[in-house]
Amino acid sequence: MKFSERLKKMREEKGLTQARLAALSGISSRMIQKYESGNSRPRYDFVEKISKALEIPVSELLGENETLVTQAGEKYGARGAKQAQELMSEVTGLFAGGEMAEEDMDVMMKAIQDAYWIAKEKNKKYARKDYQEIK
Repeated sequence: MKFSERLKKMREEKGLTQARLAALSGISSRMIQKYESGNSRPRYDFVEKISKALEIPVSELLGENETLVTQAGEKYGARGAKQAQELMSEVTGLFAGGEMAEEDMDVMMKAIQDAYWIAKEKNKKYARKDYQEIK
């Protein structure tokens, strides 16, 4: 399930309108609408505000894959978020139609995410100087 779908579902489960969630989180109604439609991706601090307003953990709102993408975006910008999204899409495709236990999939995804962060850190020295100065 995508972040946009998860956000809408959880908001509706709490019986909140977009306007009420906006008021509780301190984020504009327009941005809540963009997040739910999938037209925009929130920064991690906005996800934290929304999670607090919904009274749920950030990990429940984002899901494991979206957490990686959001954190990669925060740390490495749009390029990092795109790379993380592509990685998660490719890895998710590996599990399609498989019979792997849910717990095993979670462990596998966590290992892949850990490998992503290690690779990003090790490859910093090969990045262009203008990318190195950003973070």
